[in-house]
Amino acid sequence: MTIITTSTDLARAHVAILRPAGALDRSNYAELIAQAWEARDAGAQHLIVDMSDVERVSVAGLVGLHAVALIAQGAAPPDLDSGWAAIRALAEDCCPMQPLAVVNPRPPIRQALARAPFSGFLAIHADLDTALAALAA
Repeated sequence: MTIITTSTDLARAHVAILRPAGALDRSNYAELIAQAWEARDAGAQHLIVDMSDVERVSVAGLVGLHAVALIAQGAAPPDLDSGWAAIRALAEDCCPMQPLAVVNPRPPIRQALARAPFSGFLAIHADLDTALAALAA
């Protein structure tokens, strides 16, 4: 998986766009989380995950996206070494948080995200412009 972080200014807010590619699963979700921390440490006030090149998302990938959503809000994600406890934390606190903007998932990925019982922390947008407009609103 390759993750490219780019940024843009949006109403004087620094936005980092994370672009994972391939599978987002247990072999690489920690890399996505590390990129989110790097972007926040560099001053990003908002994080967007562009899923255009993601072919598959596992439960571990959803846990990674949840962690990125928490990082985007300045909160610490659950201990990812805690296994099922991290997944239970995802299910318990996903809904009150501001959703993480996810852009352009392929149809099978969009369907998988929509079916996941704990995906309430995601805001799925058709394209980057729509996601940026939602942040500006």
